[in-house]
Amino acid sequence: ALLPLTHDHHHALVWARRLRLAADTDEGSRLETASGFLTFFDTEAIRHFREEEELLFPLLAEAEGTVPDEVAQLLVQHLEIHALVHRLRRRVAAGSVPAADVATLGQHFEVHIRLEEHQVFPHIEETVPDADLSALHLAHRDRPEAPAGNGPAGVSGPT
Repeated sequence: ALLPLTHDHHHALVWARRLRLAADTDEGSRLETASGFLTFFDTEAIRHFREEEELLFPLLAEAEGTVPDEVAQLLVQHLEIHALVHRLRRRVAAGSVPAADVATLGQHFEVHIRLEEHQVFPHIEETVPDADLSALHLAHRDRPEAPAGNGPAGVSGPT
């Protein structure tokens, strides 16, 4: 049941790596990578966050009778990532993206995904009844194939 969200995480990790690598590129490449990331964030990551916040995390809180600390941490991370994205959006609009901005966002994004994949999702699978997980109605995930090699240092787009 969590496989669509795990697939989203793979795509997000590709973008996290692209952002980190973009920190070592020229201004034009950083701007291009940041713009691509914003498109990804608006079209995929926000939907993913909402599904976790509105569908998945409440199932765990219900099963446990409380909001687990790890879920509270993830929710705070969602807010932190949103704040970093808002800053990045302003930088892209101004036409100048500092290396530190893409590096920091890439790092935060990866740490967040790793926490979900290595700690929270396994806990959900152990705790939430299978019937509740099977009843999740996650958005359909049709993604166009990205052209190969469109990221910095030859990092291919999400597939």
